[in-house]
Amino acid sequence: MTFNLQAKGIFARFHLSKITSAIVLTIGIPICAATVAPGRTFAIPETAAIFQTQSDIAPEVILIRQAIIGQESGANFRAVNPHSGALGYAQIMPENLPRWSKEALGYVVSRKEFLARPDLQIAIVDYKLNQYWQRSFAASNGNVAVAIQRVAAWWYSGRPEKYTSTTTQFYNGHRYPSIASYSRAVLMRYQAIWDAQNAMRNAAVQNVGG
Repeated sequence: MTFNLQAKGIFARFHLSKITSAIVLTIGIPICAATVAPGRTFAIPETAAIFQTQSDIAPEVILIRQAIIGQESGANFRAVNPHSGALGYAQIMPENLPRWSKEALGYVVSRKEFLARPDLQIAIVDYKLNQYWQRSFAASNGNVAVAIQRVAAWWYSGRPEKYTSTTTQFYNGHRYPSIASYSRAVLMRYQAIWDAQNAMRNAAVQNVGG
């Protein structure tokens, strides 16, 4: 199925509630060394689902989040990276947690509370990804594919402009994929989720019509 990466308007017509976590989380194979239990399907707790329909979160952000977590934790909300100490569902760096939680929630969330609360994790992640998306879409002059890769690079390295960098990354002596590899993998996951959503919508239409 062809994915129109240039047209932003079509994203507003997503039926995001039809994308189940089981489908999203079994698409693709994680490449990041921080991945926990690759190939395993996880269900997102119902307590977290309320944040997926926030009107102030761009619909693209929900799919970017789902693509990123496939690269990071495999949806393990209690995951901790042994090399960097990155935390939770989307592998937030521990030094970012106080500031990001304050921005998103109005108060500082402790490491212990963060790992124990999937709903807080998703709220914080969506808040930051929404910021990154808005800025990346503007910086890419409306090119959705580039914007997605810039967001992924920003999340992975803090450097959105490095989304084409093929330099191998290292953290505390441990080898990680290049920023370009990570960013491209997130884009491919995003497209796979998009295709799965469209297939589900088409099947639903056919069932109703049949």
